[in-house]
Amino acid sequence: MSEAVCVAPTGCLLGEGPLWSPSEGFLWWVDIKRAKLHRYNPKTGNTRRYDLPLHASALALADGGLIMVGDREVGRYDTATEDYECLHKLNEPEGFRTNDGGMAPDGSFWFGTMDDAETLPEGQYYRLTSDFNVERIGLPEVLVTNTFQFAPDSNTFYTSDSAEQMILAYSYDPDTGGLSNRRVFASTLEAGCYPDGSALDAEGYLWNAQWAGSRLVRYAPDGSIDRVVKLPVSRPTSCAFGGPELTTLYITSARIGLSDAALDRQPMAGSLFALDVETPGLPVPEFGHARSL
Repeated sequence: MSEAVCVAPTGCLLGEGPLWSPSEGFLWWVDIKRAKLHRYNPKTGNTRRYDLPLHASALALADGGLIMVGDREVGRYDTATEDYECLHKLNEPEGFRTNDGGMAPDGSFWFGTMDDAETLPEGQYYRLTSDFNVERIGLPEVLVTNTFQFAPDSNTFYTSDSAEQMILAYSYDPDTGGLSNRRVFASTLEAGCYPDGSALDAEGYLWNAQWAGSRLVRYAPDGSIDRVVKLPVSRPTSCAFGGPELTTLYITSARIGLSDAALDRQPMAGSLFALDVETPGLPVPEFGHARSL
């Protein structure tokens, strides 16, 4: 597939949080607004949908189940029994919710929050440590938190300030977990779109889904654009590598806020897409397990 093709026409209102499970051979993702968990099996092409007790927004693998953040809490979901356990309530204002998240090299799960009305630029950054403590990360507040990725050498953290149309980079200290040297890695201002979720490949190139841009962009480690992949939907939301060799890039999308006329032009909005790539993805560690360097 030199172009992205639809593999699961699920019509998600706000598809997000794609996560590949190597042990199962499944791709998991969520529909935030409908409080659903989706599962795609590429061997059969089958999908399955689970009802959730919260509006989950990001996932991590954990002991055969999933760590999930949603609404204003952190929980654990057993995919076999469909039981959910709340682990932590977040001290966030009414009307705020979690958004994107990702695994850090030390096995902690990092995630962000946002004002669901997208009015107050007071989104916070958190991490769930391997001993199940929640810590606030001292980064500047933003309107919409997205992208939680760490470079292959574990020395750089990437995140998106979506509303300001910036992908940011920080120097990361693997020994202390500290961040410094905030800088703009890339801007989507001239393209007129918004950086959303991302995935890193083994060469350290960052793939970013761009809301309102109908595209997926591969950025070199210096922030220059290496490749642009056009998509048949205007609101891609995130991406994750999957498949036995991590050479399939799965892309989630949304249909929320699109007019009837727009939906007529992009009937696959809200679907899951797949793109074959030459450079494999960077393996994502399970929660509580440090990344192998």
